[in-house]
Amino acid sequence: MIQIRLAGPEDAAAIASHRYPGESGGHLAVYADWLPGAMSDGRYLGWLAMQGGQVIGGAGLLLLHWQPSRTDPNPVRGRVVNVFVEAEFRRQGVARNLLQTLLAEARNLRLGVLNLGSNAEGRSLYNSLGFQASETEMWLSLM
Repeated sequence: MIQIRLAGPEDAAAIASHRYPGESGGHLAVYADWLPGAMSDGRYLGWLAMQGGQVIGGAGLLLLHWQPSRTDPNPVRGRVVNVFVEAEFRRQGVARNLLQTLLAEARNLRLGVLNLGSNAEGRSLYNSLGFQASETEMWLSLM
């Protein structure tokens, strides 16, 4: 049976591997080192899907200090990150379960806006949960 639990600082390496699946390198360690502080000060909330003591997936909510707007007076926004399910457990509702848990907490926190980046594989799931694509976002890399 699959269970969802709140992630803690001890799960940083697993979460980093979800952020960068199949990759190796220093960026995993940098991210894993960043997570415990972000968890302890409330900037990052994460959930893990477990089966038989093994982490099989996860999802995170990054809380961003933003600005109030005309439509949302809350100065905190949420960014959904690190949604990942091991290949053999995909298409079994694990990601949906993780995201429903995350969305319940976002509502509990009274967040008015959530956003995320998606690949083609995840788009139908996000759409089914009410996320909508935006044509107004742009980005610039300063690196």
